[in-house]
Amino acid sequence: MGDKFQLIHDVSPGTTGWTVKVIVAEKFSPRVAQRSPTKYQNLTLMDSEGSTVQATLYGQNITAFQDELLLGKTYLISNALVKETNAEYKAKSGEIQWTISGRTRIRRVEENNSNLLISTYSFTDFEDLPKYMDSNVDISVIGMIIDIKPRRIIQTRFGKECQVQDLVLVNKRFDTVLLTMWETFVDNECKYICQNLRKKLILIGKHLKVTSFNGLSISTKADSSFFIDGEFELVEEFKSWGHTNSEIIDNMISEKHYLTSTPSKLSSKLSVPTAEKDFTEIKNIQGLKTAKQFFWIKGKASVKVLNQTYWYMSCNNCNKISSENYGDIYPCVFCKCTDAKAIPRAKVYMQLTDPTGYINATAIGNPAEYFLQSNAETLMNQTLIPTAASMRLSMDEDEIFYVKAITQELSTDCKFEILFIVNPSQIAEDKNKGKAPVEHIGEPIKFLEPTTKRSLFHSDTDDVQSSKKKCDKSTIEITKKNQ
Repeated sequence: MGDKFQLIHDVSPGTTGWTVKVIVAEKFSPRVAQRSPTKYQNLTLMDSEGSTVQATLYGQNITAFQDELLLGKTYLISNALVKETNAEYKAKSGEIQWTISGRTRIRRVEENNSNLLISTYSFTDFEDLPKYMDSNVDISVIGMIIDIKPRRIIQTRFGKECQVQDLVLVNKRFDTVLLTMWETFVDNECKYICQNLRKKLILIGKHLKVTSFNGLSISTKADSSFFIDGEFELVEEFKSWGHTNSEIIDNMISEKHYLTSTPSKLSSKLSVPTAEKDFTEIKNIQGLKTAKQFFWIKGKASVKVLNQTYWYMSCNNCNKISSENYGDIYPCVFCKCTDAKAIPRAKVYMQLTDPTGYINATAIGNPAEYFLQSNAETLMNQTLIPTAASMRLSMDEDEIFYVKAITQELSTDCKFEILFIVNPSQIAEDKNKGKAPVEHIGEPIKFLEPTTKRSLFHSDTDDVQSSKKKCDKSTIEITKKNQ
């Protein structure tokens, strides 16, 4: 990038006559300020030494500069307004920030500094994702997009409707992971991906988080940013790998085994506690008041109320309850999918115990099927009150439960949901054999060779259909890509 221009750290409030050569390292979607109706857009600019500064556009300047300051491109910038960052934002945004306006001089430089930019990324391997589950730690990933689910609408616990859409990413070991895109990323990146899905685009994502949704998945945050088929050597290498292994990848897309699995090889990397002191004792969460907390519990589960409904009819796109008959195609009022399919989904209300006490908890989807050792369709056809002969109602040995505390509407105490169940003996076997365990409902656990990717978790994962034909076909231009 040369050294005849000032660096970012040379520019401070009051500095005059400066020009800095920068790469646009991140370009975020425009947002509305929390305390005013002002619209703003943040960018992260990086100089040749890797130093960064946050630059902000406001109001009409966002539109005026929408074809400037393209992601990954290099510019000479001068005469931006330089000021100290408000104290409450310094930890995240740095000591100094720039404001770009009509008075700011910006000149494009035809240099390719993409390798310098990508050198600042630290990618998290798919098999290491469990280490960061539900921690809100920022991660970066790279993967090939091989599938995309239909857009759906969800309601937050505050009643706000949000649009989300899921991508399936694969890495060079053929491990897969679900990436959930929220709000503006659906309008922009997802629309472009839908139109170009056959190209097997390479996605680089930054400022993402790992969640326990669908067993294990990645999700966007407000400050997430993406390169899609960016001009990086790393991307070209990935595409070359994809071309070499196109037959395997096409088979994956056709067979869609990834729709019922989370990243493979979890057993050796999984952050499941092993020492007794690392498990949460149930007595410590009885009467819990704070929701959205997650706990590892080692204990047993059993059904105490036999006369309950062990399934419900649901939308295959969002899992919300449905009044339709099994197999009916209908417009879902929750996710707005126009051709949702009504399918049964397992659920069970049970008691989770350890030596210190008990809590009541609900398992839905695959965790419920694993516990009951019966699938949702069989449960739907069950006409009699269940017995130990028709399904499993209690556990003989301790297993490991990942539990989430959820707010109740009519109580200050939290309720609990079992997100997935891990068999301790299975972890030990998996580590010894180096193989990925497979869930077989109602059958003994069997193992597949490591080349077959399945999950250690007995976790809830949606059924997904190929959605290429369901994607929004409207035309969109993403200026931050391939400019």
